[in-house]
Amino acid sequence: MGINLHYDHRNYLVKNGNIADKLRLASAGNKLSDEELKELMRQVKQIQNKDGGIPFSVQPGNPSSVKETAEILALISNYESQWQDIIDQMVKFLVSRQKNDGGFSETLNLDPYIEDKWGNIGRDWYPVAKSVTWLTGKALEALCLVGYSDQERLRRARDFLLYNQYEDGNWPDYIGRKESDPLATGNILLGLKAIGVGPDNKVYQDGRAALLQHLKDSVENRSTFDMADLTAVGKPKSDLEKGVIRGGLELIIQSQNEDGGWAPIGSKKSDPELSSILAFVASKIIKHA
Repeated sequence: MGINLHYDHRNYLVKNGNIADKLRLASAGNKLSDEELKELMRQVKQIQNKDGGIPFSVQPGNPSSVKETAEILALISNYESQWQDIIDQMVKFLVSRQKNDGGFSETLNLDPYIEDKWGNIGRDWYPVAKSVTWLTGKALEALCLVGYSDQERLRRARDFLLYNQYEDGNWPDYIGRKESDPLATGNILLGLKAIGVGPDNKVYQDGRAALLQHLKDSVENRSTFDMADLTAVGKPKSDLEKGVIRGGLELIIQSQNEDGGWAPIGSKKSDPELSSILAFVASKIIKHA
């Protein structure tokens, strides 16, 4: 596409990011030295809870979270030969959080942590003790990326997602919620793609079309946060789709702060998690353009 980020996000994330942020940096093609990777592995081991999970918000002492564990597991999947013991423990934790309906859920003891971080509204899209669609997408993708072998469990997660899509092409955050959530769709498409549900499948087609429409609207509304899902679209199939992806990339570039990071809507201060996600997305799109 002939465009690049204006400011140095690498130094910002190395200085301000947590383990997950730095792993996104490495996965986006910002090569880390052997020493930096060893230090990250040491930090992951140090922070990992006894149940194998990664603590909520990647903060030592917090209960294990499916979200954090799945995200970090997906990021370290390329280092499987070096990190096998860590990966095996993380897989064991994720599998323990699969419910009978095939979906994945967080434990009840995460409820106050979710409320502290996002307020009461956090429970609307991130409830505990219920199978959550976008959380299932994350877990399914991570397990597939590390070659998890229990196909019956993977198929149950896949079917949970395939049979709970709403007519608008998006998914509810959890079963029984009337509204669909476009912000869940990108995570779900990545999970379905990882298990082999591809472009010939109607559920995938409808979800991808819904995501593209949402991204188009988000670019027009200057909603930088939503650009986290740009990579879930995959390879563009038309000039219109190319335009949406290019518009999203340009929005990411234009909204970058001079310190190299990105700020949430309504704030001027860069946020490491959002910054690592947007830098990851931008790097992937530029690389494959």
